[in-house]
Amino acid sequence: MLFNVSRQGVLWVLLLLVALSCQQSTLRKQNVISQFHLIDNLVAIDSLMEIEIAPYRDSLSIEMSKVIGIAAQELSGGLPEGLLSNFVSDLILEECILNSDRETKPDISIINIKGLRIPLQKGEITVGNIYQLMPFENEIVYLTLTKDHLLELFNYMASVGGDGISGASFGIRNGVAVNVKVGDKALEDRNYVVVTSDYLADGGDHFDVFKSAIERTGSSLKVRDVIIQHIQSLTANKQIIDSHLDKRIYNEEK
Repeated sequence: MLFNVSRQGVLWVLLLLVALSCQQSTLRKQNVISQFHLIDNLVAIDSLMEIEIAPYRDSLSIEMSKVIGIAAQELSGGLPEGLLSNFVSDLILEECILNSDRETKPDISIINIKGLRIPLQKGEITVGNIYQLMPFENEIVYLTLTKDHLLELFNYMASVGGDGISGASFGIRNGVAVNVKVGDKALEDRNYVVVTSDYLADGGDHFDVFKSAIERTGSSLKVRDVIIQHIQSLTANKQIIDSHLDKRIYNEEK
């Protein structure tokens, strides 16, 4: 035998286990003393904490105030299309075509006007302005959609009066998309690649059709970073930020 335990020892162990199993834990309310402390601009600044924070705050302020481009005019939203949504959707499609390592390049880009939080003012554009424009951590996503998916997508966009699009066009008649074209061609019975944000790809802003994509490929590219990169490229090539309305989405006259 491995252990030589007496009968008396075994009895004591059993009694101890029974005693422990019969104990009941109880919760007792303790006296609690609370105090209210008002925190406002009269509260003194912690000098040691200020010393620690100051370098980070100052460097962030410098980075945010960097001018990355010049806008020829104010770019603001609008329906069925707008200067701002045209500019952003165009640059996303262009940058993703140029920099994508995919065998199949994207045909269309879709952005939601609601996700563009401020207009871009005329004149100097800073890094901070782009963070205000796109404060979210949304990333670029590639979706493969069928012809029927695209018709559903454009009909949804038509039902809400339009939105941000590049690479395609359509008219709106009684809340339905008509005369749909992709790259100046009528829709064909094939698959199309749409580049958009992960927020919309997940069905955000009621873009539910994206959840039915036959293929989805993520990326590490943030939408905000793509915007900044594009503006910096414009500036490096001595170009300014500009946009125009071209009836990519339009209301059909009755």
